[in-house]
Amino acid sequence: MTEIQTSSAADRRARLSLRLLAAEDARRVYAAALERLAGPGIVPGGEEARAALLAAGATPVAGSPAAGVAPALALRPDLVEAAAAQAPKQVVLGGRDADGDVVLTPGAALLGAGGRPAPLVEPVAGGPPRDVVLDDVGEACRLADALPDVAVVVGPPVSPPGDEGTQVLALDAAVRATSKHVQVAGVASPRVAATAAQMAAALRGDASAVRRRPPLSLVGGATSFAAAAVFAGAGLPVGALVAAPEASGAVVGPATSPAALTEAVVSFVADVLAANAAVQALAPGAAFVAPVWPAAAGLPAAGPDATTFIVAVTQVLTDAGLPVAAHVFATSAGEPDWLACTDGAFAALSAAAAGVALLTGAGTLRGGEVFSPRELVADAEIHSWCTAVAAGIPVDDETLAVEAIKDVGIGGNFLGQKHTRRHMKDVWRPRLLDRSPWDAWVAEGRLSAADRAAELALTLLAQHEVAPIDEERAATLERIIASAGL
Repeated sequence: MTEIQTSSAADRRARLSLRLLAAEDARRVYAAALERLAGPGIVPGGEEARAALLAAGATPVAGSPAAGVAPALALRPDLVEAAAAQAPKQVVLGGRDADGDVVLTPGAALLGAGGRPAPLVEPVAGGPPRDVVLDDVGEACRLADALPDVAVVVGPPVSPPGDEGTQVLALDAAVRATSKHVQVAGVASPRVAATAAQMAAALRGDASAVRRRPPLSLVGGATSFAAAAVFAGAGLPVGALVAAPEASGAVVGPATSPAALTEAVVSFVADVLAANAAVQALAPGAAFVAPVWPAAAGLPAAGPDATTFIVAVTQVLTDAGLPVAAHVFATSAGEPDWLACTDGAFAALSAAAAGVALLTGAGTLRGGEVFSPRELVADAEIHSWCTAVAAGIPVDDETLAVEAIKDVGIGGNFLGQKHTRRHMKDVWRPRLLDRSPWDAWVAEGRLSAADRAAELALTLLAQHEVAPIDEERAATLERIIASAGL
């Protein structure tokens, strides 16, 4: 079994810069998004979003709305820009302990395991996916906890079908099975959000600690805005959209032209800026994370158009001062195969170089319908490779090692140098990619990368233990869940 030797992605920051838009073009896209919000405006996807936009200073657009569509709201550019300036430029996501805290900032390129909770799970050793049960939540989160590349557990990665109570039980299982930050995804119920906020307070012990080191955050689309408002009011970071999908002007089906892709970028940027303005109206200074999902703009979830969309939107929103969480690992592949690798590798490298703060979706197959432990291990390796490339080559006195070279001289040996000992492990090593000679590979059983991923996942699950939550906090969590009435 290959030893885990890769360093945590939290130790790296992208130096490689990928900007698909010229600076002037990025400004024009931003200006077009502001113009769109000023008129024709935006149609909120729910009453909570409408009320929040009105509180942010939006005004109803005169004229008759289309049949079946609520009146649009217009938002002045100065209000949108003031709200963007109000949002923190860096967002802290707290782990259970301080050493598990991470910071979302442009170029951080942190890895999030999971996306929206998957209803199906692939057995660790492979095989047909099956329906998720509650025990799968803990196993998925424990595997994510064991991988040093994973910074945030998203979703949770899996959840059994059920009502609001099931969502709360899945969240409880997640926070017990990982010491890393848990980012709730796809929750629409304010009651579930309120219970989650109480759980966050229980994990931290007091409200001020929750705001300094929030153990939970929430991301979602327009249907999650009401839940996001509850999180923001409790001092927890959020990311949401506000536009009703049927009225957003989103592209329907694959984008087939640059004009269609540009339209999708402008519409989505306008949606995110409006959502932040709405959140800031409800909770001034709230930590806002821009959720970037190509599928929410009517684009394919993976492929060239999706990657181009992520890079362009990230460029504009980062320039506006908002950290981005992008759904990068969104392959339609049904197995951890070449398609999954290709989709993940190109999207992850592009997103990391573009300045995405959090790359989510790791471990998912079939567009997020299936969570695969093998794919999570594979995506972690893909991510570590991509972030190593995006981090570039640091050039400073330490890396140039001029003094060490002088000390060794011509024909000398660097093995005895302190400089060598300090940096001898600063090298990227694969866990799954077998670069051994052909004969050695055959002799070892011709194991594929997927086979090695299964082996590593099984080993990690057998060996990794997550320290339990202390008894007092665990009892408080149990009382919160019992009294929630969900």
